Amino acid sequence: METAQMKVAVNGVESIIGYVFDDRFLLWEALQAAGSPVVHAGGRSFRNGNKRLAVLGDTVLQLALVEQWYAGKQARVAFDESRQRIGSNDNLTIIGNQTGLNAFVNRAGGMTVISPTTMAATVEAVLGAVYLDGSLQAVNPVMQTLGLV
Repeated sequence: METAQMKVAVNGVESIIGYVFDDRFLLWEALQAAGSPVVHAGGRSFRNGNKRLAVLGDTVLQLALVEQWYAGKQARVAFDESRQRIGSNDNLTIIGNQTGLNAFVNRAGGMTVISPTTMAATVEAVLGAVYLDGSLQAVNPVMQTLGLV
């Protein structure tokens, strides 16, 4: 069952990314920083916050980038450069802060500031959640909306 906090966060992030989830609990999981008091939702447990979704999202981001690179017939070095630039924690942190995703991260108790690592992981986790809810084709427009491509 959705809590009021979950509804606000999920609605806010859906508005930012331009994607509406069928399984809203996936997005709620993506918004849980490590140490968050929320450790289960929608029948899933996630005691380490969004870390598992972040690993998936990092891979999805790289897959989307390599697909675009392959279709464009650019040199391999172009892919490596874009992957490093776009997928860097610094860039993902900037994206998370500039788009307002940072306002919806459910932090660990006592955490007043979201660390760059946590923000980058949350952006990756959101991409992972979109992938699981929809498909790789659903991820591409979200990446465009967020300014990742």
